[in-house]
Amino acid sequence: MIKRYTPERIGKVWPLFQKFKMWLKVELAVIQSRENFGEYATGTCDRIKKDARFTVREIELREKEIEHDLQAFVDVVRRSLPPELQAKFHELITSYDTEDPAMALLLRLALKEVLRDLDTLIASVSHQASVHQWTYCMGITHGQDGQVITYAARLLVYLDGLQLSRKTLVFIGEQLAMTKCSGAMGTYGSVTPELEAEVLKLLGLTVRPAASQIVLRDAIARFLSEIAILGGVLEKMALDNFILGQTAYREVIEPRKKKQKGSSAMPHKKNTILNERERGMPRALRGYAHAAMENIATPLERDISQSSVERIILPDSTILISYMLQLMTKVISGMEVQRDRMAKGIKRTFGCWASEQVKTVLCDQLCTPNSVYTPDDVYYFVQACAFQAMDQEQDLKYVLEQSQFPQPGVGVPLLRGLIASGSLDPCFDFKAPLKQNMPTVYLRNGLDTSLALPPNC
Repeated sequence: MIKRYTPERIGKVWPLFQKFKMWLKVELAVIQSRENFGEYATGTCDRIKKDARFTVREIELREKEIEHDLQAFVDVVRRSLPPELQAKFHELITSYDTEDPAMALLLRLALKEVLRDLDTLIASVSHQASVHQWTYCMGITHGQDGQVITYAARLLVYLDGLQLSRKTLVFIGEQLAMTKCSGAMGTYGSVTPELEAEVLKLLGLTVRPAASQIVLRDAIARFLSEIAILGGVLEKMALDNFILGQTAYREVIEPRKKKQKGSSAMPHKKNTILNERERGMPRALRGYAHAAMENIATPLERDISQSSVERIILPDSTILISYMLQLMTKVISGMEVQRDRMAKGIKRTFGCWASEQVKTVLCDQLCTPNSVYTPDDVYYFVQACAFQAMDQEQDLKYVLEQSQFPQPGVGVPLLRGLIASGSLDPCFDFKAPLKQNMPTVYLRNGLDTSLALPPNC
């Protein structure tokens, strides 16, 4: 699936030819640094750069003979150089003096593309939130209708998660750029700290304060863990869209092609295939993140157990999250928000969404210092009235006023005789508190008020 859906830009980061190009870039930086420090004659790097050649096929054939991909690369490049320069290519450095800086360069390229896709999705979510600032809908907790919210409030939860992941990825990017070129044991037996610093400076990277034959894999584990977390944010978005796209709600419809088919047996169905696809892929990301965490514990100065895993998890994780970001951007930017159905959804509990406000008003009026009534009396009374309203499909306000408080019985008064006339009316105005408080939330999230649609109810 990844091969089929590989996004074009990030797909160019991981081919073998690109990896070998980065290896050559590191090798040339080492040679240039030795030249800068007077170890090689002036012009050595230019001469090697001019003649250095390789093909993926040549490297693969050589690797079959010697079972070492980096050394196969070195052998192929050396063949393209004049005899007097061949020994200077990859001189006095070990494989991962080349591979770790090259990996840092590749990861930085991949991160750049991931951030680009993430920024596009952030902009799309922010736009939709700006548009739907006053699209009222029913908030749902525990699978139950709760209180009225705005659709923008739901979108802002996604936006917050996406933006926090972005900040974390940028922070981790600085750690990924910390690498090594410090010899076979990381103790500068064949290079100097000054040479290492010069090499990494030329590459735009920084020195990891300590390393063995490789750098510790903790930064890579953080990177893939954050990618998995970002995948979880996308999964949350997809799950919400999946629920709201179900027949019972049909409040948010994912984009569909004109000739798109749903069920092969039931033509009437609009299956939420994009969101379902989005919900499945984070499972792979979490698996890759787990593998990256297990890669941290390489024995002593190193073995190659982590290498085989990284060849799979690094391309796959970054390609997959890039695809997921692009897919969710397609969903968010093209989704059909059924504002009328959202407005109708508010009515399905017959005003029971106001139970908290009703409970507060009744406690204020009935649970006074000289009263025999308790907050528990109020709670159970409101609960019983709410259940009755939903069961009998009656307006909660009507049921409240016609009910005996605190419970039916001989001589028990009706609630309406115990409270001030009209005191429950403000409880059933869901717009007032939202209009008062949500602009502050919208402002701190940078929403564009000029894009807001008129209220849907």
